[in-house]
Amino acid sequence: MVTIFLSGMCYAGKTTIGRLLAQRLNKYNIDSRDIFKIKYGISETEYLQQYGKDKFKEAEEKSLHQDFNKSVVSLGGSAIYYENTMKMLNDNHIIIWLNVPFNVIENRKNAEGLERPVVYPDGIETFEELYLERYEKYKKYYKLQIDVVESDTPNDVVNKIIKNLFN
Repeated sequence: MVTIFLSGMCYAGKTTIGRLLAQRLNKYNIDSRDIFKIKYGISETEYLQQYGKDKFKEAEEKSLHQDFNKSVVSLGGSAIYYENTMKMLNDNHIIIWLNVPFNVIENRKNAEGLERPVVYPDGIETFEELYLERYEKYKKYYKLQIDVVESDTPNDVVNKIIKNLFN
């Protein structure tokens, strides 16, 4: 089996689902935050603060160009902006889009109460605008779309993925 990439908006649950899915499939799991830290020696937030948005985006995209050895990889929410990279990943691996409604994303964001390193493109002012813009991009690059509803537990989502991967 090829590498499985989980894609979706921040707060979609990619990290949690990735960990559980990797356990179920007996695969190695890695999160984009870990990939970034291993490659650059500092966190995404620190890099963004030190080098700015443009250098951060360049570094983030470069961190995705490596052999992930058939593991489960939780992509950062902004990976969708790297169209050539996303096309390459989608052509050679499996991208699973965790399609989570905005109200669920917003509830999770508010519940977490932490600021994540979210890069807003020029002209995007609100988190909802960011969601709507990214939503259109997520629709371009995936092999499997998993629709997540508010009542889904992480295990429910993993079960949906496995059912769809092997049917």
